Amino acid sequence: MSRPFAVAFTAALCVSIAAPAFASDVLNATKSLSGTRVSFAMPSGYFNATLSVAGPDGRVLQMSTKGNSASIDIGGQNAMGDGTYTYQITAASPQTRMIKPDPTVGRDLPTKTNMRGEVAVHVSTSTSGTFVVKGGRIVDTTNMKEAAN
Repeated sequence: MSRPFAVAFTAALCVSIAAPAFASDVLNATKSLSGTRVSFAMPSGYFNATLSVAGPDGRVLQMSTKGNSASIDIGGQNAMGDGTYTYQITAASPQTRMIKPDPTVGRDLPTKTNMRGEVAVHVSTSTSGTFVVKGGRIVDTTNMKEAAN
């Protein structure tokens, strides 16, 4: 093997092996979209959820909870009109991984570190998607088909 090819191959192999460690898990939360409420119930062990909903007018509603369920009402004073909305929910999973804290980020360093100076942190998990609002209510689009032109 030529030297440049071997270096490129080794680098690509290292990235492909390490890539899953960088990715966060996909959150398998139970989604409920009905009326004007967007709700998620996460599996047991998940916590510190943050739900964000962006409306067609550009505003973003956000709520955080220490528990394992999150909900936002997009009606009333939060109404943003008809159109396509985007949601994202993130949470901490029960799975942990070891990291070495960076003292330059301006946060207090954890006191419980192992012999290598690493600390256990919960793996972040998330999911996102879209939904449609028509007439001020969330529309179920699961069985809709596009019109033929």
